[in-house]
Amino acid sequence: MKLTKLIIFAVIALTMSITPALAAKHSVGLGVGAAPDYEGSEDYEAVPMVMLSGRYDSGRSFTLLGTRLFIDVLATKDYFFGPVLNYRMGRDDVDNQFVDAMSDIDDAFEAGLYAGFNINNFIVAIEALADVSDTHEGTIAKIAADYKWEVSDSLNMTPGIFATYASDDYMDTYFGVNAANVGTSGFPNYKAEAGIKDAGVNLIVNYSTWANWGVMGIASYKSLLNDAEDSPVVKIGDDGQAFIGLMAIYKWGNN
Repeated sequence: MKLTKLIIFAVIALTMSITPALAAKHSVGLGVGAAPDYEGSEDYEAVPMVMLSGRYDSGRSFTLLGTRLFIDVLATKDYFFGPVLNYRMGRDDVDNQFVDAMSDIDDAFEAGLYAGFNINNFIVAIEALADVSDTHEGTIAKIAADYKWEVSDSLNMTPGIFATYASDDYMDTYFGVNAANVGTSGFPNYKAEAGIKDAGVNLIVNYSTWANWGVMGIASYKSLLNDAEDSPVVKIGDDGQAFIGLMAIYKWGNN
């Protein structure tokens, strides 16, 4: 396992051990999911799932979900704003022999801001991230709209839609082919330019009927679009990208 992967897992573990003592409400989740082994792949691999959230008496909160950490600095439930950090897995040792023959892409760390509102369970959010690790040196912007449907006291379902814009640097790093990264893949040169990278749908299901315990299921599907879809890296894989995962959730603290 790469050193950077060990570092991010250590940071997550440290966050989990420290922040619950500071919040008035908390929840923690652990589980497993299945995701493509690179963006554009048709091959899937098992990935660990981690969730940690806490809400303070002031109304401010934080949420760690997978590789993303959100910190809401606004003391209101209707609007949210704050910093976001993300860890993006690199591309190496993948199942596709041609993509694996290209130069590896290192893991990336991204930082940015997110903002949005929740009015009558309709949730709209925007997020902007920039690479701070000199891996792709690009930027990504995402807009999402969700609706939290409270089916019963113990069950809620949140369907949503999203779309992602990516800059030239991001697109060329993950979808471009050139003399510096082609390796022995045999792919033709390909320039991937900025644009709408993907659009998709997701569904989060929370079921908590046992005192402090519950389960969370996450399913997502996105289509790679424009220059991402046309990349040789994707043509040999799949422009449809799915994710599915299941976590056990434990909640505690003040209601």
